[in-house]
Amino acid sequence: MMASIALKEARSLLRDGRLWTLGLVLVLLFVAMLTTASIQRNAAERERSQVERVARQQWDNQGDKNPHRAAHFGMYAFKPQSLLSSVDPGVDSYVGQAMWLEPHKRNMALFSPAADATPSIGLGPFTPAFVLLVLVPLLIAVLGHSTITQERESGTLRMLHACGMDGRSLLVGKWIGITLALFIVLLPISLVSTWMLSNEHYGGALAALGLALLAYYIIWVGATVLVSVHCNSSRMALLVLTALWVAWVFLVPRISASVVDRWAPLPTGTAFWQGIGHDIQNGLPGDGSAADRMKAFDAKLMVDNGVSRLEDLPFGANAKRRLYRDSYSTKVHQLHFKRLWSAQFHQQKLLNWMSFISPYGPMGTISTAMAGTDLAHRQHFEMAAEAYREKFTTRMDEWDLASTKGVTSFEDKYAGNAQWQAIPEWRYQAPGTGFAIEASALAWAQLLAWFTAVAGCLWLSARRLNP
Repeated sequence: MMASIALKEARSLLRDGRLWTLGLVLVLLFVAMLTTASIQRNAAERERSQVERVARQQWDNQGDKNPHRAAHFGMYAFKPQSLLSSVDPGVDSYVGQAMWLEPHKRNMALFSPAADATPSIGLGPFTPAFVLLVLVPLLIAVLGHSTITQERESGTLRMLHACGMDGRSLLVGKWIGITLALFIVLLPISLVSTWMLSNEHYGGALAALGLALLAYYIIWVGATVLVSVHCNSSRMALLVLTALWVAWVFLVPRISASVVDRWAPLPTGTAFWQGIGHDIQNGLPGDGSAADRMKAFDAKLMVDNGVSRLEDLPFGANAKRRLYRDSYSTKVHQLHFKRLWSAQFHQQKLLNWMSFISPYGPMGTISTAMAGTDLAHRQHFEMAAEAYREKFTTRMDEWDLASTKGVTSFEDKYAGNAQWQAIPEWRYQAPGTGFAIEASALAWAQLLAWFTAVAGCLWLSARRLNP
């Protein structure tokens, strides 16, 4: 009986011209957005590769100079954009795409795409994810709002009730039927996405995103049937679903973000950098000031090597002192950046729990995680860039340490292109699908909780199905 109801509901929707018209509009809109986003992403990747090559050539051909001045020439570390970033750019739209790597300090990312974006009307970025996460649920609400109310208004529900129709079979059959019709209409989106986005690196993430979207749509269909059960008219059901859609998709995320920003604000950029500068200059608790630390280090260095002057050391004194200072600076930077990341992840966790009252919240988290554009992937990139910065600056100083004796002037030119070219090129390896799933584990659990809650409410509502 349930299967018959599901097939009947699916056939009824598929014969409805509204489903095909609205579905076709969404499919065309999605394909257009995905094509545009993919073209922009590919162009950005070509530009990134070109800039990386030019920057590396400039580094490799600095000519003869002091190694420390060469290190201050610096490098850029660019974050590659995954194929799935075309679907959901996530935080990558608002943070920098490159890290400037230089001795002594750690920098924030530069070149945010949002800085060059045109003003919007406040509905959020119009991306393929906007179609999938925002407009498809609206399509479900528009087409499924009368699934039970229409039966009630036409008297069919009373007849089914008199014939002993099981309410659970009716509601679950309607649920499955609407989902089946929706899947058929949106099948081109799945095919186009698979063709354009799937490859050996992103196949797992694309499959996980597809599974999450299926669960997301099933939840929306279940909620639509549930509202239709408890409304006396189709007009009222449509009004309630529209209000629910606006609240879940637009109001809850924005209100949650505002509340979280007030409850757990991040430090300002000025305060953050001032804190780092203060701790480097004055020292962490118990370490003493920079001058005192350097004086003690010099004294120990001369005692350990049996000399009375830095000029008499059998290795490069300046390089040794820089390695010590940079080691302490790195420790201070790591401490402050760790606090900053902890504050950002705390904000994200609060936001995830506050937006849990809407299925859009966890689905959005999963979408950015699978696209590699969430906060966890951003941290992974910045930590990799920082590790590379520490590696190449330390290697320069270690070479300087072994190649000189005593104190040398920064104006002395005793290294050439061979030394700069010996530094390994920057290569970033993005984490795999397992990392993305682990980073969004809470969102997956919340999506499962939503599915369970909707299914449970439908099961209970079937007992009180009023004809």
